[in-house]
Amino acid sequence: LLPMLIPTTWVDVSISCASFSTTAWLPFVVDKRPKRNYRTAHSAHLLPPATPTTNMADRQRVNKVMTQPIVQLFKFLQNKTRVQIWLYENTTTKLEGRIIGFDEYMNVVLDDAEEVDAKKRSRTELGRLLLKGDTITLVMQAPDTSG
Repeated sequence: LLPMLIPTTWVDVSISCASFSTTAWLPFVVDKRPKRNYRTAHSAHLLPPATPTTNMADRQRVNKVMTQPIVQLFKFLQNKTRVQIWLYENTTTKLEGRIIGFDEYMNVVLDDAEEVDAKKRSRTELGRLLLKGDTITLVMQAPDTSG
């Protein structure tokens, strides 16, 4: 099948930013094909049937929203929450500190970091560190030790 030919018009576009400004004539594609509802056309079979609920428990269950892991890390970062990080295949050592940065690989920069040894019940100050995401098993709010 050959793709449908789409008419093109030329549009005058002005681009400006802090360092430069320019004007150019750029091709602009005008799509006159009928619009398709992507969700209906491609994934309707994946959606559960819409049924009205009368039970309050069912309504509350429907309204729950899944929290993405990156959103939780961002909340820890925004609130400057002290977190405890469990390390992969190292059950006796945990790290505590404040998250000051992270990326999509879950590499985390901790500030005021401490190494907590569960066997010796000791704490070693480490300062600021970068922890690779593949070494992290769990991230949670650190337990309060001021007691």
